[in-house]
Amino acid sequence: MKNRTLHNAFPIVAAAIGNRFGVKVSVGGDKAETDGQTIWLPAYEGDDADYQDYAWGLLAHEAAHIRYSDFTLRFGHSVLRRRLCGAIEDVRIEHELAKDFPGTRLTIRTVIEKMIAKGDFVASSIDDHPANILYSFVLKYLRAKVLGQSALLPLVEQTEAVLKENFPKGVVTRLKGLLSEVPEGLQSESDCLQLTDRILTMIEQEFEQQRQRHQAQPSADDDTSPEPDDTDQDVETADFDDSNSSDSPDDVEPDEQLPNDTDDESSSESMCNEDANPENPDDEPATPSNPQGEDEKNAEIADPMGVLQTLLSAGDDDIEQDLFESLKTALSLAAENVSELLMPSGDEPPMDERAGAFLLRKVQGESGKIRAALQGLVQSQTLSRSQHACRGRRMDGKRLHRLPLGETKLFQRKQAKAAPNTAIHLLLDKSESMGYQISDSQGQPMGSRMPIALEATLALALAFEGIPGVNPGVTAFPGHQDDSVFRLLEHGQRVNARTGAFSLAATGSTPMTEAIWFGAASLLRCREPRKVLMVMTDGQPNESLSTLELLQRCRDSGIETVGVGLGLDVSHLFPIAITINDLSELRAQLFELSKAVLLAA
Repeated sequence: MKNRTLHNAFPIVAAAIGNRFGVKVSVGGDKAETDGQTIWLPAYEGDDADYQDYAWGLLAHEAAHIRYSDFTLRFGHSVLRRRLCGAIEDVRIEHELAKDFPGTRLTIRTVIEKMIAKGDFVASSIDDHPANILYSFVLKYLRAKVLGQSALLPLVEQTEAVLKENFPKGVVTRLKGLLSEVPEGLQSESDCLQLTDRILTMIEQEFEQQRQRHQAQPSADDDTSPEPDDTDQDVETADFDDSNSSDSPDDVEPDEQLPNDTDDESSSESMCNEDANPENPDDEPATPSNPQGEDEKNAEIADPMGVLQTLLSAGDDDIEQDLFESLKTALSLAAENVSELLMPSGDEPPMDERAGAFLLRKVQGESGKIRAALQGLVQSQTLSRSQHACRGRRMDGKRLHRLPLGETKLFQRKQAKAAPNTAIHLLLDKSESMGYQISDSQGQPMGSRMPIALEATLALALAFEGIPGVNPGVTAFPGHQDDSVFRLLEHGQRVNARTGAFSLAATGSTPMTEAIWFGAASLLRCREPRKVLMVMTDGQPNESLSTLELLQRCRDSGIETVGVGLGLDVSHLFPIAITINDLSELRAQLFELSKAVLLAA
């Protein structure tokens, strides 16, 4: 592992960001994925700035899904329907996330810009599947217009030109009108799906009108051309039709015009130009300079119903991969330098309120004594001894006799010293060995370490909570699995509300490295300038080398590390360490250690 502090460590920063968004982030392994409840990111230890930018963008986007999306929604068998709705929903949720976390707008915009620069995000081409052209335009147009991702504007212009080449005239105008409802007109993912269905219905209508125009064209020719008798007459008629401009399909009689075959197409094109770049009015319009010619070109789709059928029957392979799905793949593939130190998930422990209440009553008396003693020590530490000065409000009568001798410092002053202002995180080993029965030096059975360790930990947490300037937190390891921990008391929580969590059984191994990751991340989120990590264990960690490396990174980050060995010397892991060989010493020794820690502030 490289010698870096924890402040820039990818797993800790990712977990902190997830905590800020209010979503669960698990960092470890080499995969980037989400299941709608948890976001998994690789435990990356490399130096690639692009990798981390991509990871923060993915984390923000997936957090928006977890916060705002409806994972129970069903889309049927239509791939196009699902993908179009997804593009609209992505814009809606990112817009919502930016209301609460404005910085995410820049975070995601940075990802888009880097993907464009690398050629991973491109405009559609004329040869693309019609479904991909439509999807690509909706995605890029909304991101540029609604989310302000202006780097997409050139791609929007190119994709819009391709859209007009492949779809009937009027589609772009009506499509932009429908997309103008994003985001304010959409309150949920169901609203996005309804808008998607309206878009697809509109496109079907436009293709149907195109088909009707094709049917109307031969009938108009028949009214002005003689019935052909043989092949030669067919040739002559064809030549005659080519020379007769009055029979062109654009010259349909007024009573034969379809609902959208009106003369306001030019004004609609003007509206398209205005919408194409709403935030950059000085830029060139996204539409070609000759909209009239463009209309004439895309009015002649050879097989409109065939194109429509191709569009609606699109499969997953016909539409480009979702932007953030491609990011997941890129992060997984790029995570070559994966840390072996995994950030565990913080599980909610089994709560036994009855056992917790009993334990609380048992330790309250002793906890009160510990708190009183510690608080007295802290208060005496925060007031320095009296100093004498030439001015003040309180005169020291014992110095008045020195006045004839020229003494002028006759006043007393007391100078207050800052309170501890310390966050302390207790890590409690609950491995299987903590449940083994042990005996004293005379061979008399004393029970197991686990119940007494829980009592001592709860008593300390209660004592710390009552001292101004001290912010306690408690975590037990392992949790349900070795890659998880139990969150007994988070910083800022009241101990009385969490006593039911202090009723754990001893199980599992000793994943101390993972537990230290979690404890250090919790401390880094605390505002207190002084941070102390205290680990109570009766065994060697599963991975001693990684534990040593991580503890050093904690100290490099300003986190003090303290070890409490229960029948085991842990001084090789912790520069500040004590060993407790007799459980009867546990409470007293922890008090002495806590006193030393607090008074060192």
